[in-house]
Amino acid sequence: MPYPYQYQPYPQYPQYRPAPPVNTYAILAVILAFVAFPPLGIYFGRKAREQIEQTGERGIELAKVGIVAGWILSCFYGLFVIVWCGFAGSLVFSGLSGS
Repeated sequence: MPYPYQYQPYPQYPQYRPAPPVNTYAILAVILAFVAFPPLGIYFGRKAREQIEQTGERGIELAKVGIVAGWILSCFYGLFVIVWCGFAGSLVFSGLSGS
C-alpha cells in the first residue's frame, strides 16, 4: 500500500554570492580625514567615488563621510591657523611697541 503523502524534494536555494569588497580609497578617506590630514581625506574620497562608479565596489558612504569630514575639519584647521597667527602677531607686535 503506497503512502498517502507524497514527499516533495527540498527547494533549491539560490547560491550565496559574497558581497563585493569595500573600496580601499574609501577606507583611507575616512581615516585620513579624521586622524592625519583632512585634505587627503577629500582627495581619497573623490578618487574612491570614481572607482566605485566604475567597479561597483562598496564604500560610497565611507567616501562621502571622508569628503564631508575632510572639508569640515580643513575649515576648522584653517580657522585655527588664522586665529593662532593673529594671537602670535599681536604678541610680537605688542612686545615691539612696548620697547
